[in-house]
Amino acid sequence: MEFLKKHYEKLILSVVLLGLAGAVAALPMKVGQEKEKEEARKQALIGAPVKPYPPVDLSTNKAVLEKVKNPIRFEISGKHNLFNPVPWEKRPNGELVKLKTGNETGIAALKVAQTHPLQMIVKLDDIITSDTNNIKYTVTVIRETDKNPKNSRALARGAASSFGSIKDVQGPPDNPTALIFMLPDGEEVKISKEKPFTKIIGYSADLTYPLTNWARKDARVNDVLPPLGNEVYKIVAIDKDKVIFSANSNKKQTTKNVGEDPK
Repeated sequence: MEFLKKHYEKLILSVVLLGLAGAVAALPMKVGQEKEKEEARKQALIGAPVKPYPPVDLSTNKAVLEKVKNPIRFEISGKHNLFNPVPWEKRPNGELVKLKTGNETGIAALKVAQTHPLQMIVKLDDIITSDTNNIKYTVTVIRETDKNPKNSRALARGAASSFGSIKDVQGPPDNPTALIFMLPDGEEVKISKEKPFTKIIGYSADLTYPLTNWARKDARVNDVLPPLGNEVYKIVAIDKDKVIFSANSNKKQTTKNVGEDPK
């Protein structure tokens, strides 16, 4: 007992040292085991089958893209009256007309009922034989497009004038079968008493405006119409199947077809 009392610290230190020596001796084994475990975990992770990532739900994005392709269109004009109050116009008889589309008045409401051909007619009216040496021929030229359409002259063969000239006489001079008449523009036409020369050189038109019960027969190029709506129009061209109008304020032209109903 005396020995233990004197050397118990040494004994304790010896036991501690022995424990430490055992721990140091066991440490390589423990490290080896941990390495094996780490390698096993590594192989388990590397060799494990890869689970595919679930696809991203893009349905909302696609829906937005479809909306962009077909955007909502706001109708500012048209049949609704949110931004388009409906005007009314009073007819001469006092009747009120609702202008639903805007085409019930103005040039849009004008109708071209029909057109009529206007001709140039060249004819031989008479043969003046009082002087056998200077026979004259009465030629009449009618231009239905002119304000004064009819013009007649007694002409001798070869005599030139602004009216025209007789270039040739076919048959006996006092009773010719035909005359070759040259017009001022150089065109040559063949005429006789039995067969005048005719040619369409223009058209006139019959117009109606139902809103005011206005109508005009035989309207011509350069005629100015009474006010339609808030505009005055002039006829600038007439063809077989259409009439072209020009607005007085801005010279904008509008074409109306024959028989076309106002829209």
